[in-house]
Amino acid sequence: MSFTTEEILTLKTFCQSITRQPRLFEEQFHVRQDEFLWCQDWEIIEICKYLFNGKDMYILDPAPNRLKRNPLWSKEEIMKKCDELIEKYKTADMIINFLKEERLK
Repeated sequence: MSFTTEEILTLKTFCQSITRQPRLFEEQFHVRQDEFLWCQDWEIIEICKYLFNGKDMYILDPAPNRLKRNPLWSKEEIMKKCDELIEKYKTADMIINFLKEERLK
């Protein structure tokens, strides 16, 4: 599925809002393993990147420093989750609404 230009802008804006104002790790679901960390905000950022860049671009996108060699993060898992979100929610707005609700939990 591809999104319209307007939907892509909406996804990018939502992603930027999380990047600009991330929650403290203690305020969200997170996992620590040795020196590695994975949290819900990072997952949502990765989901948004997949959705607005598309699968091919997401696969080629290098990992951000915080995720390099991080065994808690998997591009394959992000892509699988995105495919499920697209199938269930269909539109960018509905996916964003779902992700916003998840952040409130």
